[in-house]
Amino acid sequence: MKPKIILVFLALLGLAVTVNAQVAEQLISRFNHLKNLSYRSTTASKDFFSDQLYFDTLQSTISKQSNQLVFSFKGKKQEDIYDGSKLFKLQFSDQTYRLSTNPEQATYYYESLPYLINRIASQLQKGIKAVNFPDSIVNGKSYTHFKIKDLDSIRNNKHVFSQTTVLIDKTTKLPYYYRNNSKGFIDGTNTYLTVFNEYRFTNYKLNVKQPAALTKTMLPANFTLEQPKVPIPLLAKGSIAPEIPLYDLNGGTSQLSAFKGKVVLLNFTVNGCPHCVEAIETLNQLKAQYKASDFAIISINLFDDKTAILKFDKSFDVKYTTYHSDQTVKETYRVEAYPLFYVVDKNGNIANAYSGFSQDLGKQMVQQIKSLIP
Repeated sequence: MKPKIILVFLALLGLAVTVNAQVAEQLISRFNHLKNLSYRSTTASKDFFSDQLYFDTLQSTISKQSNQLVFSFKGKKQEDIYDGSKLFKLQFSDQTYRLSTNPEQATYYYESLPYLINRIASQLQKGIKAVNFPDSIVNGKSYTHFKIKDLDSIRNNKHVFSQTTVLIDKTTKLPYYYRNNSKGFIDGTNTYLTVFNEYRFTNYKLNVKQPAALTKTMLPANFTLEQPKVPIPLLAKGSIAPEIPLYDLNGGTSQLSAFKGKVVLLNFTVNGCPHCVEAIETLNQLKAQYKASDFAIISINLFDDKTAILKFDKSFDVKYTTYHSDQTVKETYRVEAYPLFYVVDKNGNIANAYSGFSQDLGKQMVQQIKSLIP
């Protein structure tokens, strides 16, 4: 599942446009008057924290029953089924499903047609302008074209904006193409991101015979409810930090024991992890604060290749060294989620462990390190 973040942008300043929101309003009205529809959509999106692109194809069925939206979104690896009260999230890889009562927790909710059209409606209700453009021609077919730019400013000498482009099929009066381009900062940080999400909608079937109720009886018989995982406790305070072979990205080798005599912050990380990116600013500050003779940050990425790590570290201005290591380290250090941090004292013992990252957790980590360095 693709990871999700909240971008913080400055308010729109002085955007002067000639506005005709009629096309956007007609789209919203058209969708609201449909009782049932199905469609096929293809998705292309850029990972928030790398240049990696993600693609998927969905088959979606939507029905409005007693003013309640029910749906099925089926992708390559999983399917969401919402029956109006319960959400079933089917995982094809292990034939399990998860249960929820919140339809917005559906894996594909934020790329579904109901969400995207509701987003346009919300923008118009806030007074954000939809701007009509000349028709666009795609594969010889003409489409109605409008854009919505709801953010456009400068922060920290960076362009901060969000713009949505929509092409409307003149036959169905529904979207053929939807793309959002955004640039901005992760909430509470100076980490700047470029994001885009692109969707193409085809094979519409409108107001066909109402589909059968989306209930548990539609779930494949061989699917079982996912059982909660029992978390594995992290390495205990005071225990000896197990040895870690370290392979730097220039071909050099080392090991954790070579850093004995220093306080070490172990950072288990992976590209594409939102909280890993959020932690970079705090780690860079720690790197700058302490002498190399007293303190070291060992960042370990067990999954991404050298090229991807170097590009990632450059993009996010990482000041400390990232290493590869053996896959056995994942089990030894009980790495189940990212980021995971261990503070190791000068004697090579575990002083503390932290799973995940938040600004408050970062402050705790800073205080722990400070207490170990006179």
